[in-house]
This record gives sequence, structure tokens and C-alpha cells, in this order.
Amino acid sequence: MSKLEGSRGKSSSGILPLSASFNLTGHRLPCAHGWINFADKRGKCFSRLASRASVAGEVLLVNFKYLLNEEVEAFVLAPGKGVVCEGSEHKCRSLRPSRTLDLGGRVVVPGLRDAHTHLLPTALSYRLLDLRRVSSVEELKGAVRTAALEMGPGSWVVGRGWDQDKMVEKRYPTRHDLDEAAPENPVLLVRVCGHAAVANTKALEKLGLLFQEPEELQGMVVREDGKPTGLLLEDAVPWALARVPKPGRAALKELLRKVVAEYLRYGVTVVHSMSVDIEELSLIRGLELDGELKLRYEAYVKPELLGNVPEELRHLVRGVKAFADGSFGARTAALREQYSDHPSSGTLLMTAEEIAELCRAAGSHGLELAVHAIGDKAVEEVLRAMTISRGKIRVEHASLTPPDLLELFSQLRPTAAVQPHFILSDTWIVDRLGARTRWVYAFKSLARTGSTLMGSSDSPVEPLNPWLGMYAAVHRGEPEGLPIAEFTSSEKLSLREALSMYVERASRPEDVVVLNITREPLSREDFARVRAERVFLKGVELQPL
Repeated sequence: MSKLEGSRGKSSSGILPLSASFNLTGHRLPCAHGWINFADKRGKCFSRLASRASVAGEVLLVNFKYLLNEEVEAFVLAPGKGVVCEGSEHKCRSLRPSRTLDLGGRVVVPGLRDAHTHLLPTALSYRLLDLRRVSSVEELKGAVRTAALEMGPGSWVVGRGWDQDKMVEKRYPTRHDLDEAAPENPVLLVRVCGHAAVANTKALEKLGLLFQEPEELQGMVVREDGKPTGLLLEDAVPWALARVPKPGRAALKELLRKVVAEYLRYGVTVVHSMSVDIEELSLIRGLELDGELKLRYEAYVKPELLGNVPEELRHLVRGVKAFADGSFGARTAALREQYSDHPSSGTLLMTAEEIAELCRAAGSHGLELAVHAIGDKAVEEVLRAMTISRGKIRVEHASLTPPDLLELFSQLRPTAAVQPHFILSDTWIVDRLGARTRWVYAFKSLARTGSTLMGSSDSPVEPLNPWLGMYAAVHRGEPEGLPIAEFTSSEKLSLREALSMYVERASRPEDVVVLNITREPLSREDFARVRAERVFLKGVELQPL
């Protein structure tokens, strides 16, 4: 038997069983740029896959359901190229591919893309105290107390995921709450959105924030009568996190491997990582060199790195990420009118002129600009910046888009990276926005403008599972009885529309994923159970997932 034939052999028809495995001894993996390891001009990086990939020339896939085009009966995949033929089985067989896989009626999709994630923070979140299900300040204190006892005095307790609007007290926790729970440990707990955090007294002491904050954090360390409440806002959050001791490089690489593996289990083969620093780029480069990246990675770096990325890391970088405002949850998203439940309108972090200047600077380095804009005021500034700079700017989130802004979207046709799972997480959104809720997460309306929508998770803010995001886009909280469903039922997407946001192209995709289902998912439980059984990255199968 040839080393490239299935270990269980071929049938007389030439069809291999779905579970067939392949021996790669003595073979190398071809790619479009030579062998094994390469990066194209746009920074799409591929790792060495030879130890876990099977190669046998062109592969014919038959007997499947292609969700994005029911007329597609078959694919031919070529190593280093992806899909080279699609359509009828007869047409694809005419290419005489070297082997055939009968997929048994399974659903097939292109490789999925998470267009807005935070890879290293997601990896670090695996080690954090998970506070997403905390329903009271007292429960939060109990979780901190337990963690402090397990870790011992003096160790940092770092957590993420709390939401004051989902706690019975309906208030922010304070440093005094955390002091009661862990007086001998520095404690830093980040709100689910990442735009606010609370620290206890010992943490504020170690961070040097107890009596005075640096000039760049003025107004972001909340004080009452000159004393800190423990609440940190916006830039103060990453500033504080950067000063908390992190695991060593080996441990960080292992955590990143787990993130990559989780993405592949859901069929995600492309990630856009946002607000990236040199540490993340260096770790990703290490995985790439070790042959352990196994998906395509594109970074949007922090503005201070513009022009300062070391040459050996530049191929990983696609763009620059900036912030025009904060979040609805922390009431720092910039609105044109005040919040319905608070006498403030958020915080605008960049004007249109400043955004346009950064857009031109990024363009001079061959990079694109992506700008976080959630509130309608921030979205308006980003769109105005496009007219000033006459350049393309990615709008990250584009959360509140009333009719006049939709008209601007129609004129400018920007790309927008959206996060459907916010529909389910922001259970309080009607309280925040009132009647304006009609135009929040308005994906159907945005799509009608001709703008390009890219689905994403914003992990670790939301689950990285794209199928849960698609579920949210299709059902919009109606099964959960969320108030947003009454305001935005006309914004529901079909599954095909939702899936299309998560793929780069439906026709002749580079990557192909075989799922563990034979029909379209309907309920939340159906969507949650979707997994990838086989992944073909540029025509080469990854084994095992």
C-alpha cells in the first residue's frame, strides 16, 4: 500500500471512508510559496503542518450540503490553492482528482473568519477568575475570597466578566467590597466589556494609583472626595493590566495553542486580532516558526506601534486599531444624545480630524485603519473622517446606526466588523438607549447599504464560538424573551446571511470545513453543538483537530 493511501484502504469505487487516516512519512507539504512555511503580502501566515496534515494531490469532496449555494454538489481541493473547481459532481470528476471523500450528507462551509478578536487576552482569560455568571456583589466577593485562599496571601487575583447591571444591587463594586473579600491580595476585576475595572486597595497601592494617577490617566481613575473608589475606566484598564505579572513565555504559548485549537474546532481558519502589542506578535511568530499556528493570523496593532514594528514581525500586521469611544455597558460609548438611564452622553476619544490624520499615517505604511466606534456620535466621526481623508476605514462595532448614518454608509460603503452576540449579552440595552434601540446592531439595514459586514466575536468580551454569534443574528433574543427583540425583529438575518458575514468568499473558498451536522441548526442548542470534523486549509487537511 502507498504511504499516501488510507490506512483502511480504498473501496472499489475509489471512495475513502470519512475516518480514513494517512501516513506522511518521508513527505513534505507543498504550498503556494514553496514548502511548509510562508506568509503572503497581506500578512496571512501559515504554519508548518506536515506532522498533522495529509497530502495526496487533489481531493474531490462529494455528497454534502453547501449552505451558501445549494447548487454546489462537489469541490475539488488542491494543496496550496484551496478550491479549484466547484459545481456539479460530473464537472469536478472531469479533473480526475487523485482521491474522493464521500461526506455522508454533512454540511460544508468555507473556513470561517473571526474579524475582531483579541488573541492574547483570550489566551490569558483561560487563567482568569470567570465572573460572567455572578449575580450579586456578595457572590462576586465570595468568588474573590475563594480564589485568594487558593492562591495564598500576596498573589494577584485577576478576574473578568462582571456586569453591574446583571447584579441585584445594580451598582459598581468598589475597592472596599474587594478589601473585605481579600485584604491580603491585590485584586483587579475587569468588567465584561473591558472598558472598566475595579481594583482593591492593595492593587491600587501596587499600581501607584492610591493617591495620584499619571497625567495620561486623569479622569480615568474614579475618585470621590479625592479618594479612589477602585473603579478604573477606559485607558486605565489596559494600563493596569499591563502591570500585573503575567505567565512566562512558555506558558503563554501553550495558552495561545489552546485558543488556536478552540477556533479550529468551530471551523475558524482566519482571525483578525485587534489592539495587538509586540508581545503578542512575538508569541505568534514563535508559534509560526514552531509550526503550531495552524490558522491565518492578521494583526491590527496599537497606534504607538505604527512604524515601530520590528522587520521580522511586519508580515503579521495588516492594520492599526484605534478607539473613538468606549462601551454601552460602562456608559462610555459616545452618543449624540444622553443615555436614557443616565445624565451623560459618553466619551468621544478621537475627532474626525484626528482619525483622518491617523488614517493617512497608516496608509503611508501600507496599512489600513480600524476604529472602534459604538455610539452614534463615534460612528459619525469615523464616517466623517472617511470623507476628510478620502481613505477606507474599517468601522469596528458600528453598534448604533440611525437612518442618517445608514445614509452615510450607503454613500461611503465602509467595511464594518460587527459582533452579533452583543444582542444576547446586552440585556439592559433598552434601558440605555430607549427608542434608539431600534437602530442598535442593525445588521440587515447595514447590509442593505452595500457596506461589507464581517462577523466577529470580540473575544474575550464575548464567546469566540461563531455559531453562537450566528444564532444571535438569526433570532435576535426572541427565544430568550429579551426586550431588544421587540425593537429589532426586522433586523433578523437568515442563516445564509449570518454565515456570509463570517466568510471571506462563498465561491471557490481557500479553506473548507466539514461540520458534524447534516441539516441547518435551528435552536440555540443546535447552534451550540456545531463543530468542525475536518478542516482543509488551502486544500491541505489538518489532522487531528
